[in-house]
Amino acid sequence: MGTLAAASWASATTTSAQEQPGPSSFVPAEHGFGFRNWSLSDQYFEDPPQPDPATVRERIREEWSDKARAVLGLGPGKLPSALVDALARQLRAAVVQRAGTNGHCYGMILSAQRYFDRPETMPVDRPTASDIEVPTVPLDDPAAPVYDDIVTSQAEQYFRFRSWVGRQAVVYADRIDTAQLLDHIRSVIETTGKASLFLFDGSLNGHQVLAYDYRTDGESVRIPIYDPNWSALAYQQRTPELRFTRDGDTASMRPYRQYTTVVFNRYDQIERATGHSDVGPLDHVTIDRATAREELFPTMVVTADTAAVNVTAVGPRGRELERIESEHMDRSRGRYPRLRRRHGAAPGTYRLGVYGTDETDYELSVVVADTEGAIVDVTRTASIGVDERHEYDLEITDAGDGTLSRVRRSGSGPTVWTAAGALGGAAVGALGYRAVSERREGSEADGEDG
Repeated sequence: MGTLAAASWASATTTSAQEQPGPSSFVPAEHGFGFRNWSLSDQYFEDPPQPDPATVRERIREEWSDKARAVLGLGPGKLPSALVDALARQLRAAVVQRAGTNGHCYGMILSAQRYFDRPETMPVDRPTASDIEVPTVPLDDPAAPVYDDIVTSQAEQYFRFRSWVGRQAVVYADRIDTAQLLDHIRSVIETTGKASLFLFDGSLNGHQVLAYDYRTDGESVRIPIYDPNWSALAYQQRTPELRFTRDGDTASMRPYRQYTTVVFNRYDQIERATGHSDVGPLDHVTIDRATAREELFPTMVVTADTAAVNVTAVGPRGRELERIESEHMDRSRGRYPRLRRRHGAAPGTYRLGVYGTDETDYELSVVVADTEGAIVDVTRTASIGVDERHEYDLEITDAGDGTLSRVRRSGSGPTVWTAAGALGGAAVGALGYRAVSERREGSEADGEDG
């Protein structure tokens, strides 16, 4: 096994990006892989190695600070350690548990694109990707270079700052500027012949596909796609596509399977296709920099270090904290198998629950941090039995500090832990917190407390 390195249609009024002079056409039946997407639950292949936690933190620390200043207008200097740690826990869990993607779809798409654009990079002796029958070819060799390419590309998506910010937009799907997004998709397809797209549903399940044409018929837009959940052979009889309706300056997406939202975050491709510089996530949403900062920070991460417990986290307005997920993600993997997170943590009381599914010791960690530093950074260890429940209250104040208290059923006073140095220290101002709280009141009432 290798290793992980660090149904066509036409109309007289229809126009197609592929009718324009430009790149050769990507054909899924030829350039898609000869195998379908696989998930961790399939267990066909050995699990890829898990990235080292220190390496994840270092990449965020070294690569994200400049991007954060450019995209969000953050102040100079490196991101504080507490915020880096909170982000690193989320990203590493996403990588090892395959959160936010249906199996290995993103890695397959990037690898298929690369083999199409530069056939010399295909690491096995096959004419096209459709001739690669399994990820681990050649079967008589312990090396698996195609597998390595896929899992490496799969992991790499999580470490790009602009892509990370772009993925957070799915929490606020009503703010996505779909018309602008479609314009950028078309530009990239006309220039490069393809565009990789993220698809999401209302529960934050994610999937990724490759668009290779852009067709219009009046107000209708159809985008044929390579969906790696089907092997290349299937495309001899099917042409899946995304469908949109444009209405002036707005556009809406028709459901594709369970997915209702699309995100396109290959901003480097958009810049090359449009000739514009500094294209980023805020170009696809109807909010400004200040609002984006307030709704991304503070970041809250709640984790448990064992799969023998389940963890819940409910926000001040009774809505459960969520995370970007996927149909086949494996929540048992990684240093923190149980994770809940919230961006833009508003003041109030968050009720945390730990539920025992087996007799075990557990470590519950809570980090709330913003661009100034830690607000809460607390770890608590305890023993729990089967079907036993432990509850904690996480309090975040208007002043920008916080405490974690174990809720005792006996009626005695709670035990309180605070972040070292947090009280009166590293926090954004109360006015910022109140602004976030007021802005979020409507979305939390609608169940978007994720």
